[in-house]
Amino acid sequence: MDQLSITMTPFWEKDTVACFTICCTMSPFSVKEGEPVLDFADQAFGGIVPFPEICDLYIEDELGEVPFHQAPSETEYTAASYTGLYPDRKIKGTLRWRYRILPRVLPEGYRSSPYYDFRAEPLGLNGSGMFSLILPKHPKPMEVSVHWDMSHMPGNARAIWSLGEGDLHLTATPFVLRFSLFQVGVMQCVEQGGLGVYWFSEPYFKAESVANRLYPIFQYMKEYFQDPDAHFYVFLRRDPFEYSGGGSACPYAFISGYSAFGGMDEDRWFNVLIHEMTHTWPGMTDFTVGEGTWFNEGCTEYYCTMLPYQGGFLDKEYTVKRINEKIRERYYQNIYRTMSNEEIPAVQWKDRRAQTVPYGRGFLYLANVEVQLKNAGKGKIADIIKGHNMLNPLTPKDWEDFLRQRLGESGVREFHDMVSGKLLIPEPDLFGPEFIAVEEEIELDGKKEISYHWKVRD
Repeated sequence: MDQLSITMTPFWEKDTVACFTICCTMSPFSVKEGEPVLDFADQAFGGIVPFPEICDLYIEDELGEVPFHQAPSETEYTAASYTGLYPDRKIKGTLRWRYRILPRVLPEGYRSSPYYDFRAEPLGLNGSGMFSLILPKHPKPMEVSVHWDMSHMPGNARAIWSLGEGDLHLTATPFVLRFSLFQVGVMQCVEQGGLGVYWFSEPYFKAESVANRLYPIFQYMKEYFQDPDAHFYVFLRRDPFEYSGGGSACPYAFISGYSAFGGMDEDRWFNVLIHEMTHTWPGMTDFTVGEGTWFNEGCTEYYCTMLPYQGGFLDKEYTVKRINEKIRERYYQNIYRTMSNEEIPAVQWKDRRAQTVPYGRGFLYLANVEVQLKNAGKGKIADIIKGHNMLNPLTPKDWEDFLRQRLGESGVREFHDMVSGKLLIPEPDLFGPEFIAVEEEIELDGKKEISYHWKVRD
């Protein structure tokens, strides 16, 4: 198996992380003529997040410096575009490269963004593999060693990666390395029972109480999904703009932001934290963005809403608010509610309303399927989820096969109807007898349309 070593060196200046130097070594591997030897995600999410500024990039092999040119690099992941580093001569032997990157400076008037990024704040930096690593164009698993050189940081600084803390040795593909998160600096934390919550500047809320509230839900979920050894990292980022409170996940970790100006709905934000934590378990391939988004987001919404209620951690009133936010507001009252799963990715970064449709649609669809399975005596959705996760995702075909086996061709037809954008109607007693579905008429894009909301049964 090919071997990759990465040394990450953060530099401290003016009470934060000023830059990173990254040095990599790759054992000899074959590069086809006309293909890049290395590449990186130059942007993602419709251009909202770019790769950070690169300085002093240098590549060498056994013959010395490797001249190269940059050009687009092919990728199966349609949410990002990649730049390849194409060698101007054949590579011989071990390949080494090094570069320096600077934290992204937000444009004036910036309001929000996806959380995969490379951003500094007072006392530290939140980063991601996608927006820090230049990696070999190498699709197969590699033996990867990661070393953190903390010699230019304060003595009490820590470097925590979603892949683990400190020096690491693992088997991974470039895709896994890119879809990772890390936090470096002088941080505060709560660590208990495999769950760690980390932050820099003291927020306007009590971060310790958030961690203590999240911990029992984490324990309940890892037992439900039969993952008893799960270890989880939660990174909190202070955003220098008014609108915050979102998050982004990777396997066994997530990052969520809070506004430096306060004013956030803390109950709603807490559900974001549960959502991002839940992401680790329901997983479907989504290289062509849209084919698996409905499942990754919808299944996460379903479980992050219903499991805490079923476990007794959140009450009926809290739960029905979340159901109505996620299905009524994001799906039924959305002008894009009949747009197909395939069409939404082309629109969602131009109009964020489109982005929420797969969340609400997937939640409602999967809740319907769960009821259908129960009524037919055919088990639960969890029967297929427990054999998979973000590191070992389902495919759309796996899901179709599951439906065909459990619910027959009618289940497969309903799945294709959902994918095409056909409006979903909730099954009776969708969330149990404690909640009632109420049909209502709404005006949507100038037309009278059917919608639903839920209330707690008296």
